[in-house]
Amino acid sequence: MHPVQRLIALAIAVLALASPAWAGSPTCVSPETKLSWPQTNPVWEMCWLPPNSSVGPRGSGLELRNVYWNGTLVLRRAHSPMLFAEYKGGQGGNCYRDWKDTVTPILASTAVQNKLGVVPAGGEPAKTSCDRSNQPTQSYGTCPYGLPVPSGYSCANGVMIEDGGDHVLLTAQYIADWYMYSSRIEFHADGRIVPTFGFGNRNGTYNSVTHWHHNYWRFEFDIDGLGNNTVSTNGVDQSTEFSDLRNATGGAGGGPTTWEVRNSTSGNGYRLIPGANDYLVPTNQSGRGFHTTDFLATRVNTSEYGDTPNYSLSDCTMHTANLINGQSIANTNQAIYYRVAVRDTTANDWPVGGPFIPQDSMVCKSVGPEWVPFGPWATALDLIYADGFDALVPGARPYLQH
Repeated sequence: MHPVQRLIALAIAVLALASPAWAGSPTCVSPETKLSWPQTNPVWEMCWLPPNSSVGPRGSGLELRNVYWNGTLVLRRAHSPMLFAEYKGGQGGNCYRDWKDTVTPILASTAVQNKLGVVPAGGEPAKTSCDRSNQPTQSYGTCPYGLPVPSGYSCANGVMIEDGGDHVLLTAQYIADWYMYSSRIEFHADGRIVPTFGFGNRNGTYNSVTHWHHNYWRFEFDIDGLGNNTVSTNGVDQSTEFSDLRNATGGAGGGPTTWEVRNSTSGNGYRLIPGANDYLVPTNQSGRGFHTTDFLATRVNTSEYGDTPNYSLSDCTMHTANLINGQSIANTNQAIYYRVAVRDTTANDWPVGGPFIPQDSMVCKSVGPEWVPFGPWATALDLIYADGFDALVPGARPYLQH
């Protein structure tokens, strides 16, 4: 048995001893597909749907439901129901609410296409438009993006699911006219959840206009499946719905602002830590007032998958007030919205008044945070790391650093 697999098996044994009640598993109903990773003695289990089967007005991209870690429910749903593109005023000035339900192919090994698999030795992981786009003005089109297609690979729709040994990675890609967006989520054996969103360009349209893209992840927590979660900001519990801003130095000890969701009975929880690239584009950098918050904690309401129940292409604003309207979030289930954004800059066009930065409008940019477990279920893992997991996977316990 591979050392990582041995330690994963040990993790399951330790956690089973720590809490015999941790024995849940999702039941997936079509069009959902069940993922169990690893396939034997799974650490993570969930139901997944491709973008064209996701909920919400014009979809919500890659969607995961009933996500379990070591037999304990973590999330009822994870997806991205709100996606926007806005352009600098005075240079077209357009803006759009993009759709999230039109899939477009990914270049990937047939071993990982819509099923759990391992990338062949010497092969490459699934390649989206974002992985290919690394030049400031060049467009590479749709799959295979001007690349040769290796034997055993093809352009495939759906969800690519790659077994990385100490984690599993799900990748989807969808298209909204000029743009191709990639949605990825990594689930690590140590409990970390790492979502990443990439903003790519299909054909270079509007390459000459500085513009911004905004994606809002939505994480619907139900830790332990008991419906009694609590949300906190920098360790302070919040009783009603609220919105907040990222702050690189506004957290405990001068660190970044963080937010937590925990089960108020068991103490099991997750801490949201913004990624380094998340700070690059603050709210309302365009000055148009469309996007003014980074984080929202809302009460879960039936069929509320975003700020509006309808889809309108020209509705450029994320309507915070439609979600944050005074409902209690104490000891219930919450939906956490987290904004990630990028700016595609044209030559000599940013910042206003200079000094200008080089054009990067066709370079794909990826952003996203990290969810880190804490509480009894994370503490139990310390017994496992004593067996050498730290040596195999350096930095696998980032929650000990916060």
